[in-house]
Amino acid sequence: MHILPSDYAREFRELKRTSLSHSTTKLILFVSCLNIDALTSAKILCGVLRKELISYQLVPVVGYADLKRRYLALDTEVNNVILLGCGAMLDIESFFEVELQPDMLRKVYIMDGHRPWNLDNVFGSSMVVCFDDGYIDSNLQQEREAYQYLVEHEDEEEDENEEDEVEKSDDEATGEDVDTDEDVLSISKKKSRKSASNSAENLISSYYNQGTTVATSTTATMYALISSIGETTIENLWLAIVGTSSLDSYYPDVYDKIQPLFNEEVYRLNPSSTSEKTADTTSLSVEKDYHLFLLRHWTLYDAFFYSSHVNSKLNLWTEEGRKRLHKLFAKMGVSLATAQQKWLYMDVTVKKQLPYIFNKYLPLYGLEGIVRDGFVRTYGYRGQLSAMECVEALTALLECDRAQVSNGDHPDDDRLIHQRIEDKERIWVSNFWMSWDALSTYGTQNKSTTKGNKGFDLLLEGLDHAKRIQQLIFRAGMSLLERRLVKNLRLYRLCVLNDGAIPDLSVFSNPLILSKLGTWLLENITELEFANNSTTLKPLVVASLDVPSDTYLVIGLAPKYPRGMSNSDAAKMLHKNGDATVTTRLNTFSVAFQQVASTSGAKVRIDSFDSSVIEIRRDDLSPFLERLTLSGLI
Repeated sequence: MHILPSDYAREFRELKRTSLSHSTTKLILFVSCLNIDALTSAKILCGVLRKELISYQLVPVVGYADLKRRYLALDTEVNNVILLGCGAMLDIESFFEVELQPDMLRKVYIMDGHRPWNLDNVFGSSMVVCFDDGYIDSNLQQEREAYQYLVEHEDEEEDENEEDEVEKSDDEATGEDVDTDEDVLSISKKKSRKSASNSAENLISSYYNQGTTVATSTTATMYALISSIGETTIENLWLAIVGTSSLDSYYPDVYDKIQPLFNEEVYRLNPSSTSEKTADTTSLSVEKDYHLFLLRHWTLYDAFFYSSHVNSKLNLWTEEGRKRLHKLFAKMGVSLATAQQKWLYMDVTVKKQLPYIFNKYLPLYGLEGIVRDGFVRTYGYRGQLSAMECVEALTALLECDRAQVSNGDHPDDDRLIHQRIEDKERIWVSNFWMSWDALSTYGTQNKSTTKGNKGFDLLLEGLDHAKRIQQLIFRAGMSLLERRLVKNLRLYRLCVLNDGAIPDLSVFSNPLILSKLGTWLLENITELEFANNSTTLKPLVVASLDVPSDTYLVIGLAPKYPRGMSNSDAAKMLHKNGDATVTTRLNTFSVAFQQVASTSGAKVRIDSFDSSVIEIRRDDLSPFLERLTLSGLI
């Protein structure tokens, strides 16, 4: 079943009632491991549970197999399970092999922005509770009717099929095949029901095959929950903002929809901005922010150069593009010497003039929206971080160091490959806890359980790592475009990273980093296509070889329309392509990968909560891609 925001408080009270215990833990939280939106929502919920004295266990999970294994190992006394950042697209009862009993108390709660919803969870299960924002009632009425029709008439169809077989056997035995008026009427009714069933099945099939996307922020849903029970605080609001901000790079329409609501919350909850700052001040404010990469933490030049938005707009991977950037600085009246100074030491006068300068000159180069409202958190005298900077730091902390698990040898059996995958996933879980520690506001001087800094200090470490990763991604992306290693196929573009393709190949065995590279390539290619007046944009498949496990990590990315398009250009693209959203399209690779994997015979591992991310044996990649091209599913 699904519940609306008006029911959140009631459901939380029920969860609290059935989870309180003095002896055992009755509440388990499963959190998607490589998902900042899920991480921050878990951080909010755990704080509320501790305040309510509810015992719980928090379990980060790396994929479907890990989730199922840990669920099946749960104690029978566990009454409530909460899935954060995963589960929306699963048939929960079937996946967890649940045998419903009349006296069963356990409930599974789902907070997940991935779509489409699994209709069995939403309309067919009393055990599963889906937190919805009103989308289901507003947009899935036809699917609800089709689903309910199929459920109600399932037994009738089975009975009719049995009757048809019996009648056929009787006719064959007697040698008679004469239809009475009753038979004709019965046949007409059966045909009508069969037609209605086929229509319902086709509607449900189209719903599931439309592709996947992220439609809302898990953390925003969590914030709506705690708002309904009166637990809104500056700390929880900051976590909600960070979680939602993590979607801006890939799903900007989701962020743009929620951001104004958080603006209002900041003004409502934040103490007066005129209050004196102290060493313990942890205020949150809405300030002018720059859509440039970590501007406050290195130079103005680097912030421009390593911004994906600027890089794609100016084609900085070409010599002509870099000249264009230098001309831009000259037009703005900022010398290259000044632009290459550390932000901390730049002329204060120049810093204060930047919003005016940017708004005046950047639109001339198609760089609109660089200056926009952002959220800034103050950490006492230690410094400030914007929400976007915090996202970059957390993402970097989640991006594991493959050198820890790679020793350069080539596996020769499935057992060794399985061990490599387990080692990699173990590091992802460790990185989850490091990111968890980084979100601790207080006690920044303390050491974390990972034997390092925590809080603000750990976020600063993440920023340093983020800069290195961004430089590596840009070098790799520029090399791939310059060497024309992105192939333009009939239905999609393809980029395969293998031995010798790029340096630091092992780094791209992490789906977060490979996704960043793919998005960088997609944005640059999109801008080139848009500049050439092409409105038919192709999706992209990126495959990176993981030498230790002898597998390719494959990611399918839906095409993205350029940011900052004029309304007329947007309308033309919408009319031509019939898309529901300008900036993001549904990802059909999630469906295509599963269907091709089931028919190709290739050894494919589809375990990620993002179903457009798969792992495939090295020798099976080429035939798999051939089948994908011929499938007609993209």
